[in-house]
Amino acid sequence: MTSSTTTEESSSSSSTETTQISESHSEIPVPIETRRNIVGTWKQENQTLTVQSDGTWQLTGEINSSGTLTVAADFEDTQLLKLYGFNENIDGIGTYFIANFNQDSTKMGFGYLGQFNRLGNVTEVNLSTDVFQNDIQTTPVDFNTTILGTWTIKEGIEFHNTWNYNPDGTFETFSQGRGQAMTGEYRVKQLNGNWVDVTYTFDEDGQSYTSLYLIENGMMIENHFEDIKIVRNVIPDFPS
Repeated sequence: MTSSTTTEESSSSSSTETTQISESHSEIPVPIETRRNIVGTWKQENQTLTVQSDGTWQLTGEINSSGTLTVAADFEDTQLLKLYGFNENIDGIGTYFIANFNQDSTKMGFGYLGQFNRLGNVTEVNLSTDVFQNDIQTTPVDFNTTILGTWTIKEGIEFHNTWNYNPDGTFETFSQGRGQAMTGEYRVKQLNGNWVDVTYTFDEDGQSYTSLYLIENGMMIENHFEDIKIVRNVIPDFPS
């Protein structure tokens, strides 16, 4: 995830290896009646979120923004949603939010924005399957230790780059230094414990490189670059 284009060896961490494009996923949309329902209007003290069945959304209050969304993961009481339009400073690559619901979808933890309560009753109208990504993640994962979602370099280098890891094995990254987004494919090789090798191949020039990371507690720590803080977008608490 640094600017290095050299391939790092996996040293002593790599005794058990399984190659995968991304975590296990399903290409079959989840039946609509089994999914948690984000469609409707949600309220917290200084913020209102409204989501339509076609994936359009609007935030009003302390933050005012609007756009569209896609669904990247849907399992148990959790959805991983990619919001386009939330952050206009990352060249349109979108920002992943983790949404954790209570059992009847009347309360929701939504990324770093925190806890929301539904206004009104839950209806049978849910998100259209048209807004589901092609390889939606349906097997439960622990977002503390999985690569899926949005990660941002917070400390350790001058530019705070943003990376999106999609369930189909593609990625987008916005580099503050370049001022533009790049796309490509990634492959994850699971090593011992929470160590992984991630191989990146960029669409722009076909260049590839591999980096070794420890993923734990919502952090990605790159081997030999431990001072660089790569942080996952917030995992919200489940509502009580």
